[in-house]
Amino acid sequence: MANEELLAVKKKLSEMKKIELTGFTNTETATAYFQEKEVILEGIVKTLETFTVQETAEVEALKSTVKSLRDEIKVQASSPKEMSRRELLYSLGKGISAAWSGNNKALADLAFSPNLKADNWTNPRDVLWNEKGWQLTKAALGEPMGNMATNDQYLVNPIYETEIMQDAAKKSVMMGLVRHRPMMGPSMFLPTRDRGGVELHWLTAYGQQIKGSKPKGAERVELKAYTLAGYIPWFDEFEEDVFVDLGQMFIDEFIEVYGQEFDKQCLLADDEPFTGAMACDGVIKHSIQSSAIKDLTWKDFRDAVYKIPAEERKDCCWFLNETVLNHIANIEDTTGRPIWRRPTEAMPGRLDLYPYHEVSILPQFADIKADEPFAVFMNPKRIQHGNRKGIEIKKFDGTTESLEYGELFLRFRKRDGFLVTRPKNNILVLKTKGA
Repeated sequence: MANEELLAVKKKLSEMKKIELTGFTNTETATAYFQEKEVILEGIVKTLETFTVQETAEVEALKSTVKSLRDEIKVQASSPKEMSRRELLYSLGKGISAAWSGNNKALADLAFSPNLKADNWTNPRDVLWNEKGWQLTKAALGEPMGNMATNDQYLVNPIYETEIMQDAAKKSVMMGLVRHRPMMGPSMFLPTRDRGGVELHWLTAYGQQIKGSKPKGAERVELKAYTLAGYIPWFDEFEEDVFVDLGQMFIDEFIEVYGQEFDKQCLLADDEPFTGAMACDGVIKHSIQSSAIKDLTWKDFRDAVYKIPAEERKDCCWFLNETVLNHIANIEDTTGRPIWRRPTEAMPGRLDLYPYHEVSILPQFADIKADEPFAVFMNPKRIQHGNRKGIEIKKFDGTTESLEYGELFLRFRKRDGFLVTRPKNNILVLKTKGA
């Protein structure tokens, strides 16, 4: 096995060697955090199993490291430190205030870390704080980390980041449905196997020739992560009594915009820099019987779903705007009674036998024109989300608003990747007929 692959495994392990003990607000968040660590370790184990005999001694040492990390994770996961919601908000607000004022000692106490101005973000596990300031753990003893006098961007405590993303998932339809992949670098290749692959042959006589066949193998696709930045209007004076409100304000602003952006990249994005399910090449496009959306009927939905093979269809669901769903709910039979739901019945969770999800960013009923897509039918697991850990915050005053009105901003950055895998014959887009 090539030396670079061994080095890659060692790098991943070095990034895993610190288990944060800050605390969690609930057991679900703690479980998700430690499960992600386990997924990364499992990937390392599978890589180690491919090494040859020549590297036995070194591989065994790496396996021992993996085992100790797994044992440590089990101990932490069995009794994670509990942290109240108020403690989380207070600590997050205090960290934001410290980042704003450049109070590095307070940031270190809260497990925030500096992020030097570079393409590769600083790993929080590679830095520590001592009486000499921030130090790189991999550098020579006493070597300074860099020019910290001009650094004003910091990474949020990884535990707080996990909590924030739990809140963000509540503002997004897609975040809880797609397949998530932890990313240790800017790019990763995924094997995506379609239906079938293995070919079977019946032998009807002794000695009959077994025909050779080449099964359809897995397709390797690249998932890339890019940096997403946003700006929150801010104020520049923080006192201890507002730390809780400050933390809540940041979470509210962040999760609102990030949740909508997540759904946009999964469904509507058009190659900037990702392509969502509705804009992918190769998807099935099914037109309803009319160019006018007001003529949408049940038959349009029923005719559409059967264009997806049954083995794929069983895991599919509809994604559409709530105003389109409202139109369906108001379709009446010849006697004037609703076909889908009587006034006394509860709202069902299925649209003609298939689950549905209301997505506010999809086209609204009144705005849908001729030859325009408005709904998608798919298995959401076809969408891969690459999550590169890290939420960076930075005081940002280099704007026109700052010069003219004195308005300041808190900039946040996060890294994500989105990829729709094998859309051909697996995803259907419903649209109005051309005029």
